[in-house]
Amino acid sequence: MEQQLKNINTLPALTWNWLDVNCASFLAQRPQQVKPVQMAPEFAEIETGMGAQAADFAAQYCTDCHVVDVPENTEDKEEKTFQYVLSAEKPVVDVNLIHARKGSKVTVLESYTAGDDTPCFHGGLTKILADEGAQVRLVQVQLLSGNSRHFNDVGIKLGDNAHVEVVQAELGAARAFSGCLVLLAGYRSSFNADTVYFGDEKRKLDLNYIARHTGRKTNSEMHAAGALLGQSDKVYRGTIDFIRGAAGSVGHEAEETLLFSPQARNRTVPLILCSEENVDGQHAATIGRINEARLFYLKSRGLTEAQAKQLIIEAQFAPVIGKVSDTALQAAVKDYLGRRMQLD
Repeated sequence: MEQQLKNINTLPALTWNWLDVNCASFLAQRPQQVKPVQMAPEFAEIETGMGAQAADFAAQYCTDCHVVDVPENTEDKEEKTFQYVLSAEKPVVDVNLIHARKGSKVTVLESYTAGDDTPCFHGGLTKILADEGAQVRLVQVQLLSGNSRHFNDVGIKLGDNAHVEVVQAELGAARAFSGCLVLLAGYRSSFNADTVYFGDEKRKLDLNYIARHTGRKTNSEMHAAGALLGQSDKVYRGTIDFIRGAAGSVGHEAEETLLFSPQARNRTVPLILCSEENVDGQHAATIGRINEARLFYLKSRGLTEAQAKQLIIEAQFAPVIGKVSDTALQAAVKDYLGRRMQLD
């Protein structure tokens, strides 16, 4: 059974309809054996980047649920790892609830790879509640096969002086949709997001990131980088929303997209909303085709065009991939990109 999710990845302030960036729709697959999740109120109230439909779907059709509860003033030195190898026979919808209590510290790694080239489905929901002074690091790597569907929905709420870092590599699947909404509610809370994406052939990527500042002197930094080849199609929405009362807050966002094909389509929507005067918000977007002189230089050193492109893309992704602590997974990412480049 399949279910159409409408009005997901919605832009907080709508723009012209003809741009087709206000929202998206996604065809989700319902797994047969599910374990619906009833969330505690403190998690249920956390909004997510993809919106209520995606979050409700994940909770209703959950196949795997993980709860990470870190006690006060505790550093969980062992990385919490949830790794899935998907196949057509086993769609996965996982729900991950992370509660870092006051003064605690934890790292969570989620990875999704394909066991073969058959079409598979993944839907994911991760909610993070970081109490006063807590630190959470979330690393997500997606390497699904080229005919798969995938959505990844994240919601975060920060208390006073709490910090959350999100590292995401959205590299696979024919249709990859991702959203992340962080509520910086606590005084001096902070958020960092680093995202890399890769599109080739006729892949569709749809990304939506929102940093909502309500606490005073809060800080958000969002960076995204990616490469588009073939006839791939990507939408990136990045919103910094300063709510009245978030005085002294700072928000920065930047995106860099490399276009390797004239048929690739890129749409970037950087957005700053402001109802508070004493704030600092900046955004930047760089979209351009590959530097021909750079490509020629690499080819003149003996590299084929595919090898040269791969080198440029790996350099683009290296700062983010380097944050994946699992070295085997890092190698898998490099191998995955290498195979994808050969197919282009």
